[in-house]
Amino acid sequence: MGHVGTAGQEALTVMSIRIAVSDPLPVFRRGLKATLDGDGRRVDEPDDLLTWARGKERPAAVLLTLGSAADWSLLSQLVEAEPGLLVIAVLDEAGEETYVNALTAGAVGAVPRDARPEAVRQVVEAAVRGTSLLPAGVVRALVARAAGGRAGGVPSAREIEWLRRLSQGTTVGRLADEVGYSERAMFRQLSDLYAKLHVKNRMEALMYGRERGWL
Repeated sequence: MGHVGTAGQEALTVMSIRIAVSDPLPVFRRGLKATLDGDGRRVDEPDDLLTWARGKERPAAVLLTLGSAADWSLLSQLVEAEPGLLVIAVLDEAGEETYVNALTAGAVGAVPRDARPEAVRQVVEAAVRGTSLLPAGVVRALVARAAGGRAGGVPSAREIEWLRRLSQGTTVGRLADEVGYSERAMFRQLSDLYAKLHVKNRMEALMYGRERGWL
């Protein structure tokens, strides 16, 4: 996406939409901003996406690069905190599995990080219209996952942190102390989480989380 520029920019369908871009590289953020800015739109580079998303102005969209576990956790937090927010995942690794993971985690669209400016604009415009542009292989993978019963729910940011602590070797008793539950209540909370993810036990939950980049 280093070649993102302003030449040949076209107006988005919804001119008044607020857009935020989030990526660790300032030059990349500026490229996205140049691609989407103009025609009355406001494109921001907020330090705190959650605070920005809770602003009163609507509609709003976020282009969020998913590269680290923290990025995936932020995606879950945004989806949980602001259900009406349009989150478009910018994928470091644009394989079918990563696409599917981003969409099942709550993103309304996804685009490879090295996509051309016009492709970025098209994905954003589709999200604003309530549609989505996806590679055929990703659609097939989504259908296959749904048919196989593998599409679990989306855990909250707090639940992802529980899984992360368990993956680091923290015992359920220690986790219960840290979050303020009794050990029995913590077991119930984790059991509910496993049911949400459509897995049977802790091991499957951790495998599920690693597959999706949460851990």
